[in-house]
Amino acid sequence: MTAYDPCSHCEEMMQPYMDRVVTDVERAEAETHLDGCAYCRKRYRFEEKLRQFVRQAVEQEPMPVALKTKLAGLRTPLQ
Repeated sequence: MTAYDPCSHCEEMMQPYMDRVVTDVERAEAETHLDGCAYCRKRYRFEEKLRQFVRQAVEQEPMPVALKTKLAGLRTPLQ
């Protein structure tokens, strides 16, 4: 049995948290962890800046439909 690692759990929940597709309990849990963990908070800021960069890049140059389709096929469902 492996010990519970709150940072690993936070990493698993990072994208759903940022997409706002988590429950209120999960959101509160993530925010509590981010408030107290400098490492995860740094990762969150990186992900936030990356998303902002991608949004800006897409506004400047639309993504080809074939690439959108390919990227959609790479998504893995959340469990």
